[in-house]
Amino acid sequence: MPELPEVETIKRSLQKSIVGKKIIGIEVILAKQFQGEKRDVVGTNIQGIERKGKILKISLSNGKNLLIHFKLTGQLVWVPKKGERVTLGHPVPFAGSNLPAKTTHIIFDIDEGQLFFNDLRQFGWIKVLDEAGVVKEVGKLGAEPLDKEFSEEYLKQIFSRTAKPVKVVLMDQEKIAGVGNIYANDALFEAGISPTSPAKALSETQIKKLRESIIKVLEDGLKYGGSSAADEAYIKPTGEAGEYQKHFRVYQREGQKCSKCGRTIKRINLSGRGTFFCPICQKQ
Repeated sequence: MPELPEVETIKRSLQKSIVGKKIIGIEVILAKQFQGEKRDVVGTNIQGIERKGKILKISLSNGKNLLIHFKLTGQLVWVPKKGERVTLGHPVPFAGSNLPAKTTHIIFDIDEGQLFFNDLRQFGWIKVLDEAGVVKEVGKLGAEPLDKEFSEEYLKQIFSRTAKPVKVVLMDQEKIAGVGNIYANDALFEAGISPTSPAKALSETQIKKLRESIIKVLEDGLKYGGSSAADEAYIKPTGEAGEYQKHFRVYQREGQKCSKCGRTIKRINLSGRGTFFCPICQKQ
């Protein structure tokens, strides 16, 4: 699932390519993935694009918004030209080199180009909402890790209330917005903390280090344009892959050598998610 760095990368790319342009039309191929009225979107101009956690918000000139959640395999691909079928410069995971593909479920005609929403697993969605609807949708999300509110004191408060494994708490979107499996694994390794450690058992020193590590791995994710790992559909709107997967600390590196101590990285399941760690560098 695209996390903060991936969705932020998508946001920044689309800000350059579609902001200021007019939405001419919408084709909804799979109805369950588009919630709202097309007439509230067609004919409007795109005024801005924001991100909250893993959710993208496209503001329209009539006061409405397109809220987009990519879930597991959602993609947005921008093609600055139109046609019944367009050929890309390189193949897109689960879509190929031509769009629309079998995984394309919504198409936006935007001035001279097209924005394709692809989704292999079909869990993602696009909702047409007013500002009140947006607030209701994202209002429960926790602090943004790259904002000032994400302080040591904030982490102390949320950790002190639960004995759940710290990795599970890091991935709770109502606690911290935007951190998922990839960056939770790597942040805990960076901080030298076991993913199974009870959150309330962490010391002030560990919390300080973990906060710094979360910010560091997210900034690395942004630096490399997000992660397009072997089991992910994430791509930039240009159709290009991200490169953070080349810099994973422990995520998806089961059986490989730890970059710090040289011992073998292990994998366990924690709350149904693959969890990667070094048993030497990340002790309880």
